[in-house]
Amino acid sequence: MRLTLAQIETFYWIARLGSFHAAARQLNVTQPSVSGRIRELERDLGCALFDRSGGRARLTEAGKAIQRQSEQMLSLAREIHSETSAGKLRGLLRLGVVETVAHIALPGLIRKLKATKPGLRIELAVDVGSVLLRQLDERQLDVAITTDAIASEGITVHPLGEVDLAWLGPASHPLAGRTLTPADLVDEAIFTQPEMSTIGRTIRQWFDAGQCTPKSLSGCNSLSVTSELVAAGLGFAVMTPAVVRDDIADRIRRFEAIPPIPPRTLSVAALDETWSGDIEFIAKFVADAFRATDALREKTYTSAPVPFAGYAASASRTDSMM
Repeated sequence: MRLTLAQIETFYWIARLGSFHAAARQLNVTQPSVSGRIRELERDLGCALFDRSGGRARLTEAGKAIQRQSEQMLSLAREIHSETSAGKLRGLLRLGVVETVAHIALPGLIRKLKATKPGLRIELAVDVGSVLLRQLDERQLDVAITTDAIASEGITVHPLGEVDLAWLGPASHPLAGRTLTPADLVDEAIFTQPEMSTIGRTIRQWFDAGQCTPKSLSGCNSLSVTSELVAAGLGFAVMTPAVVRDDIADRIRRFEAIPPIPPRTLSVAALDETWSGDIEFIAKFVADAFRATDALREKTYTSAPVPFAGYAASASRTDSMM
């Protein structure tokens, strides 16, 4: 048996992208070449690695069994290559961000990446953190910038700091100037995000602390729309104040609250085999963008984050605060 790196790389990209055609496009080879490499690999291993039925290449149990080792082999190959090329991102970057990051940092980040890495293709996903982290765990994303991330096998998490959250309400509301309690907002319209999102959990926990249940809780996936609704005097919401547009900011007021709304830890989470100096650059760019809007504050973590300088795949991973 003589496995080749080309076979392992081909296996990796089919598993990651879900099709032989997409892997061929990524590797810049013909689809017959991709099929040939996998055919040889399956012959040498004596088992089928992909179920090709249903129009999508899905890993068999045997394929799943070697997926982690294939990622480790490619990670080692990148480390060897990085001795001379500094481990740069190439090809495709599948980047997921929560909407707060999309508002504050994404346009500048994409502009910078396009200018400095014109050969890099970027696929974007904007969703709530729980969805992004599940997609990262399922290898549907390479990098996720979100809150409430926890390191797991094959995934590195780097905390960036704490994101400011607060109750926002209409500036003209009769409660303006008061410190809010759960009882104050029981009869008010509340705009929230999905239950498992950071904002959804924060609102639920806040009302639970006051042993109250809001009578009007309306879901809205868009922070932009939510801020417009608040500015129109239609209700209250928990948001990062920095995402509110300047043209409606004078109609929205930040309210202090008892119990206070806790900040959330913003983190960059990435697949171990994807982590590189470029991911470190992305992390720093996002953190700087948040600090420029006063939406992020430093925090001393009890578990030391993975250091930017001298990162190695063997470095210990860091859990961020739930």
